[in-house]
Amino acid sequence: MSADNNPIVSEAEKQEKILNALQAVLDPEIGLSVIDLDLIREVVFNKDGDEEEAEVKMVLTTPFCPYGPMLIGQIQTVAETASEMPVKVTVLPDKWEAPPWLR
Repeated sequence: MSADNNPIVSEAEKQEKILNALQAVLDPEIGLSVIDLDLIREVVFNKDGDEEEAEVKMVLTTPFCPYGPMLIGQIQTVAETASEMPVKVTVLPDKWEAPPWLR
């Protein structure tokens, strides 16, 4: 069975592609990737007819992060390139906490 016939496998592969690509997006203040900082909470795929869109749900290190808009734009561009589909970036209101290894 090819991955094309199994939406779960292909979705997991697309998710992995996006997450791997986002490893290259660095927070300019901290100098670590958005993945290492645990800023990316979820990658989901939405289908509207024949149109498929990815959504990256994330948090910012601080609510008024001065680099927020730049970071969001970078995440969108990198994710769109990796997934070859439109990507919407949603910033969640959740409070960011540094991963245990960063505390």
